[in-house]
Amino acid sequence: MKECLKTEHKKYIKILVPHVILVSVLIGYLCLGAWILMLLETKTELMARSRKLVRVTNLMRNFTAESWQILNDAQTGVRMVHHNEWSNTFQEYMLRISETVDDRRPIRWELRDPESLENMHNKWTFPTSLLYVLTVLTTCGYGEVSVDTDTGKIFSVIFALVGIPLMFITAADIGKFLSETLLKFVNAWNRGSKRVKDVLMQIFCRRKWARRKSLQSANGKVENFGVLDMENAEEKLWFPIGAYVFCICIYCSMGSAMFINWERNWSFIHAFHFGFNLIVTVGLGDIVVTNYIFLSLIVAFVIVGLAVVTMCVDLASTHLKAYFTRIHYFGRAKRFLGMSEELKEIVALLGAMRKKKGGKVTWNDVRDFLDNELRDRPFEPHELLMKLRFIDETSSGMSTIRHNSFQSDFYRDNEYLRRLAALRPEQPAYL
Repeated sequence: MKECLKTEHKKYIKILVPHVILVSVLIGYLCLGAWILMLLETKTELMARSRKLVRVTNLMRNFTAESWQILNDAQTGVRMVHHNEWSNTFQEYMLRISETVDDRRPIRWELRDPESLENMHNKWTFPTSLLYVLTVLTTCGYGEVSVDTDTGKIFSVIFALVGIPLMFITAADIGKFLSETLLKFVNAWNRGSKRVKDVLMQIFCRRKWARRKSLQSANGKVENFGVLDMENAEEKLWFPIGAYVFCICIYCSMGSAMFINWERNWSFIHAFHFGFNLIVTVGLGDIVVTNYIFLSLIVAFVIVGLAVVTMCVDLASTHLKAYFTRIHYFGRAKRFLGMSEELKEIVALLGAMRKKKGGKVTWNDVRDFLDNELRDRPFEPHELLMKLRFIDETSSGMSTIRHNSFQSDFYRDNEYLRRLAALRPEQPAYL
């Protein structure tokens, strides 16, 4: 009894271990990434913050010194200090401090008439609004703007509920189209390369009879294997995982070249990172777009990028499914995995035959089973079986023998189904 319990425990532990390891690896990977980012970004962030604080401190020190100088001059009578001079000096330093803290939006023009909304910088322009709704549908974040009003929040939720499925269906449809186009291109390339090989074989064959023979054999091989290759290629194109990663990197590199053209101060790594974050729906960041052409390019880049990622995932699904199956069924027998119903019945039948025989089932055993079990069965006339009454058959129920006979041979018969349907629920039935 204890040995059976130990065996069962080992069995479940063996099944549980890969899943626990997978979750642990994921959590460890997240922690490792967070730790590495802390090491890489902490010093840069602190240095940038330190430089900004140094500038603010210098401005405050200069403002204090200049204010003290103006006050000293006024008290000692060196020169007359007017109110406008003091006000202009004070406002200039305040503006410098404000622009140092937030250098993306200069406020000098806005301070000329603070109560006029027309002079205010509006974050919700059409480019920023379009980028915001794009990030809502692609489930990635945009740090430049955020919804503050209750009406806007309700609209964003409703807009996302309708738009997110639409966006991903569209991206999946485009990705499927791209994958099918790639499959057709590969098939056409294979057929073209085989035709080139045939032409080369014709050119380099020296004798007519050898050329004819080689052409016949080559044509036969092309016809046979061409069909097989097309069938296999149409089912799934088998590329290494690295090929799909390379495809995504190429697309991000093309996008980075476009971003560098519009944002002159961006490096290639900066632009590549921005494009990669867009298509894998990580986030749009705090970019401020004012050019409508650049805006259109970003929108197109995101939609096509999602389609490219979907295409790569669709084509790599064979690899991913194989890896997932190995992990998920680790420690367990993968019985009936991926089999059709017919194959399942055949495997179950062979298992029953092996259990009955007590050893390996051979083809002769299968043939004997077919001969004895299927061909040598006695003939049972359908009409006779319907008319005869059995000893255990009553007016309110059906005989067990008749039921078993019908179940084995005549369960699809309309008369049998009609009789079953005619039985009332309160009537006892020998079924």
